[in-house]
Amino acid sequence: MNAAAATSLSVAELSRGLREHQFTSLELTEAYLDRIEHEAGRLNAFATVTAELARRQASAADLAIRAGKARGPLHGIPYGAKDLFDTAGITTAWGAAPTRNRVPTRDATVVRRLRDGGAVLLGKLAMVEFAGGLGYRWPDASANGPGRNPWNPERWTGGSSSGSGAAVAASLVGFALGTETWGSILCPSAFCGITGLRPTYGRVSRAGGMVCSDSFDKIGPMARSAADCRAILATIAGADPDDATAANQPIDFAEPRPLKRGLRAAIVPLDFSKVGEPEVKRAFDAAVGELRGLGVQAEVASLPDFPAADVAGAIITAEALSAFESFFRDGSVKQMSDPYVPYQPEIASAMTGADLMKAWRMREALQRKMRDFFGRWDVILSPNFMTVAPPVDKDLYETLAYGDPVGAVGNTCGLPSLALPSGMGRDRLPVGFQIMGPPWSEGLLLDLGEAFQARTRHHLARP
Repeated sequence: MNAAAATSLSVAELSRGLREHQFTSLELTEAYLDRIEHEAGRLNAFATVTAELARRQASAADLAIRAGKARGPLHGIPYGAKDLFDTAGITTAWGAAPTRNRVPTRDATVVRRLRDGGAVLLGKLAMVEFAGGLGYRWPDASANGPGRNPWNPERWTGGSSSGSGAAVAASLVGFALGTETWGSILCPSAFCGITGLRPTYGRVSRAGGMVCSDSFDKIGPMARSAADCRAILATIAGADPDDATAANQPIDFAEPRPLKRGLRAAIVPLDFSKVGEPEVKRAFDAAVGELRGLGVQAEVASLPDFPAADVAGAIITAEALSAFESFFRDGSVKQMSDPYVPYQPEIASAMTGADLMKAWRMREALQRKMRDFFGRWDVILSPNFMTVAPPVDKDLYETLAYGDPVGAVGNTCGLPSLALPSGMGRDRLPVGFQIMGPPWSEGLLLDLGEAFQARTRHHLARP
């Protein structure tokens, strides 16, 4: 197989091709760079392309492979990093005009860990400005323009990891790093038809990453399959002296395990009667059927009755306003694309310190309720969205005018969730669903994801 034909392969397939000398890392890197040159611009997928760095890293990877010193499953595989991870000497602009000239002097921990694992950095991937922490209503809220979906460039990729979703779906990278505060991994994964994993809060070090909402931000892989996400997460996870929130939890998910019998899955349905598209519901119902075929005992259940979205909104708003306070003080916030961003302090001015403390206490109460919930259920199954990707020129408040109850609970409680493609919806655009679990259950989610993808072919579809 030549390298150009290999660009749409999974991480496992690329790794095998490199070990078997079907192509070199440098050949693969050149093939991706060629695709980036011809495709990335029309999708607004990249903020910065690091072609020469990628060539150097690929050549070093090839030398190690020839010497029998490959460092792991990602060795020699080209990838892209969301443009909020620091990269020494390389612009890291956070998707925003006020920081367009920002050049860090150190690598983020995840970038260093991938480099140590032999992965090849092709560049920095476009994103919604400041990861959407100050809010946005339009898909073009980015210094790089609206994220355009490879399945239809007039549709959105989803945010805020917009470039990460597009780059993986369009075979511009072997895999990508994304982040999620609330929805920013699962959303572009669903709209672009790829697999994405939001890990448990604290599973992956955030040192050297832009802070949006310190108690919500999470880093995770976006790739072609659950097996790919497993290999990437095993490489980047773990404690870090540079990040006090990075947990010292065992990496107990590096290898797949047989599914235990009698897994209990709570189906949390969404109300498709008002704004949902029937194609999305049919795809979700079919996905549940496949999981039942694996022996999963799936039944409809209700999440705890709790204002999770209000709690999440209050805390994220307060933390984001604090994180980006300097841009309001010096007035540079007015350079941002979304017209409402400069007015966020006034919009949030009614919230008091007492309100924020109540939100924190309510968050702890919800975490207790979810511990009880997962005493009865092993995982939660739910559609990611009720519609396919919206147009890039429409107000998101209108095109996505429905709630995200599972995302609100999951992100408020810091729970892991795996986004999986489940077919095609209206206008031949991808649809997906999620499997969410209790803290530190990434292994179970990945086991379920791999078993599901062994029975289906949705993750093999390409634009």
